[in-house]
Amino acid sequence: MTFSEKASFLRNSIVNALTPLISDSYVLWDLPYYTNIGDILIWEGTECFLKDLSAQCISKCAYQTFTYRPLPKNTTILLQGGGNFGDLWRMHQEFRLKVIELYPDNKIIILPQSIYYQDTGILESDAYLMSRHSNLTICVRDTQSLEILNSYFFKNNLLLLPDMAFCISQQILKKYNCNSTSKILFLKRNDIELCEKDYESYVVEDKNIVDVKDWPTMEADFFQFKILGKLVRFHQYSMADIFASNYLKPYLVKKGIRFLSNYDKVYTTRLHVAILSILLGKTFVFFDNSYGKNKFFYETWLKDIDDANFVD
Repeated sequence: MTFSEKASFLRNSIVNALTPLISDSYVLWDLPYYTNIGDILIWEGTECFLKDLSAQCISKCAYQTFTYRPLPKNTTILLQGGGNFGDLWRMHQEFRLKVIELYPDNKIIILPQSIYYQDTGILESDAYLMSRHSNLTICVRDTQSLEILNSYFFKNNLLLLPDMAFCISQQILKKYNCNSTSKILFLKRNDIELCEKDYESYVVEDKNIVDVKDWPTMEADFFQFKILGKLVRFHQYSMADIFASNYLKPYLVKKGIRFLSNYDKVYTTRLHVAILSILLGKTFVFFDNSYGKNKFFYETWLKDIDDANFVD
């Protein structure tokens, strides 16, 4: 299957599954006010999907800017997808549990996530707390995560769906795409999800044409984050939400697309570099992260595409 065929298939899978679940008004919470461009791409894809719906957005926020307000009972709560469901990035999971407790009468949809727990006790506790909500849908983006949900979160509604970044519009991709060079990118993450294997040894090209980098936002300071940080620190939450949505997100989407489009071929330890490679038509080699997230996603959705290889 070609990149464009795969992207179209995955986008349609999301649209067909989620569109019937969102009517009237909705809120979009747990937005990524931080430096991971991959999560910003999820946000952008989510917004592109939602723009085609007739439902109206009445609130957007991150966990840092959330303030409790009652919602109409017909309002659907959408919680950002990603790879932070579990006990590795706990602040996001704690926010989900808080929302589930505060809004027992609203439909809640957790958009496609990867599930990972190190502590079974925490897993069982989360499953119990989430089971108490009568209208909670949890979407996951790989079959391994679905197995965990089927074992522990079976009282909730469960969906297997691709990552929301596949909904990024062609208009956005074409707007920020630029001509590639003959350079090769080895995108190497440098956080707790980095696998200890020597994946760099799989890069076969001349090292003179290979750049070893992480996302640009991981390697340099950007004044946009300083502005956002000050707004949050001084409790200017409404202004922070507007700034993040109208200025930070568009800037980082542009930054990410232009960064990757410079390269002719990509090696990556990050899931969203692989996804963006598909959307931009870049040949890529995909490496696993520390707990199998990339492998499970690849095996669920990507193993039948051309011009891509996975290294376990």
